[in-house]
Amino acid sequence: MNQTCSNSWCQKNFKVKEQDKKRLEKIALIFNGKKEAIPLPTQCPKCREQQRLSFRNEWNFYHRKCDLSGKKVLSIYSEDKPYKVYEQNIWWSDKFDPLQYGKEFDFSRPFFKQWQELSLTVPRASIHNANSENSEYTNYSGENKNCYLAVGSLFNEDTLYSYRASKCKQICDCYDPVECELCYEVSFSKKLYECAFCRHCHASNGLTLCSHCKECQDCFGCINLRHKKYHIFNKPYTKEEYLKQVKSLKQDFEQAKTQFQEFKNTQPHKAVEALNCENSSGDNLLNCKDCENVFIFKDSEDSAYCSFCEGNQTCMDSNFSNIGELQYFSTNLVKNYQVLFSNFAWYNSSSAYLTSCFNSDHLFGCVSLKKNSYCVLNKQYSKAEYEELVPKIIQHMRDTGEWGQYFPPKYSPFGFNETAGNIEHPITQDEAQSRGWKWNTEREEIKNKKNTYTIPNSIKEVSDEITKEVLYCETTQKPYRITTQELKIYRDLDISIPKKCPDQRYKERVYQRNPHHLWTRTCNKCDDEIQTTYDPRGPEKVYCEGCYLDEVY
Repeated sequence: MNQTCSNSWCQKNFKVKEQDKKRLEKIALIFNGKKEAIPLPTQCPKCREQQRLSFRNEWNFYHRKCDLSGKKVLSIYSEDKPYKVYEQNIWWSDKFDPLQYGKEFDFSRPFFKQWQELSLTVPRASIHNANSENSEYTNYSGENKNCYLAVGSLFNEDTLYSYRASKCKQICDCYDPVECELCYEVSFSKKLYECAFCRHCHASNGLTLCSHCKECQDCFGCINLRHKKYHIFNKPYTKEEYLKQVKSLKQDFEQAKTQFQEFKNTQPHKAVEALNCENSSGDNLLNCKDCENVFIFKDSEDSAYCSFCEGNQTCMDSNFSNIGELQYFSTNLVKNYQVLFSNFAWYNSSSAYLTSCFNSDHLFGCVSLKKNSYCVLNKQYSKAEYEELVPKIIQHMRDTGEWGQYFPPKYSPFGFNETAGNIEHPITQDEAQSRGWKWNTEREEIKNKKNTYTIPNSIKEVSDEITKEVLYCETTQKPYRITTQELKIYRDLDISIPKKCPDQRYKERVYQRNPHHLWTRTCNKCDDEIQTTYDPRGPEKVYCEGCYLDEVY
């Protein structure tokens, strides 16, 4: 079924496929034995994701007072946000009852307006990290030690400025690394040691500026190598020659990066990264079956239009979800069953329109509930009352055009430029405000600031005094500092001090990643039609999986 995106600023054509309809039929909530049908999407997949991610602030931290204790706390909500914010330890305690804020549903008014009024009154947690030591500046993370600005990360130690890191130690500026140690700027890699500026490399050590290398050691500027040692731009050297050449290349590392990029364009690239997948489309996939248009996706089945997920079954339009089933149009999810139109929901079932709800079931339009059942707008009902009331609310929402829609971005607690939505689908301040979305001017770039301290080109010339200096990003002029932990990593890896702030480095790291978009093109070797995340207008040589494997192995 062909559709046109309902957003006036988009108007792109998209398809609602038969399998999408089947998924929505499975996901639909049931009341008194009757399914409440979910309407077909009216927005294109990109706009739906942008809307969901407008409620996820990952990287921006502020100091504000806890609204209960008065203590100064670190928070993802800035001081000017009109929300009640509690220190997370207090929020998880029994020091307040979220049901005391419950409201009776008013059938004369729109649902989303009533939900927003509730969300402004119910306390929310200042930040989301758990069971961590000396890792205050982490978010959506847990079980970390001595970590700083690690987001979506678990079981790490001495991890800095990294995203979705798992079981890593002494790393900095990494994206989706697993079991890596002493690494800088590695992405989508596993089991690396002492590596820098690498992507899609595995079980290797001593790599610099490498891509898609496996079980290699001491290589520089290489791509698609297997079981190799002492190689530079895929050519073998003796150990002595290798060390001499690498020393020379590092003296003008920016030129080496340019040379590597030119070399990469002469080598084959696999159309998509997919391992042990069946009937699935997307990129960075592992153990997936019957999944469509999914990205950074693992161990999942029968899902579509999702990203950053693991262990999903029959889910659609979900982001940042672990071990979920029958989820739709939601984000920030852990172990849910049949949860719809929700944000930050863990261990819930048979519910819709949740925010910050945990270990609950049969909720509708609720905020900050824990271990509750049969509630609407945080008001408690009996099972029979709930089963009778919610279908009436859904019919009311059909009449107002709200049923099947996600929370409007204008009701997000964040400016759009604070959120993951602006990282994955960036827009300008004028565009955001023309849509009625918020924009946080406090996060705007600081203009006309220059370093009074000159950063040496060689890390060997950098003294400990740099940790006392305020540096300014050469791209945005935003201030940043170098921490003692960070400096040690640069010295251990013989890497120069970055001249850009962590925010800018993160953005550039994301934009170096292939976009979450599939193009149809032909294999550069066999001319078969393929789907790929490499833009046909780009310079890369892109091969189908068969041709790529023949070439590499």
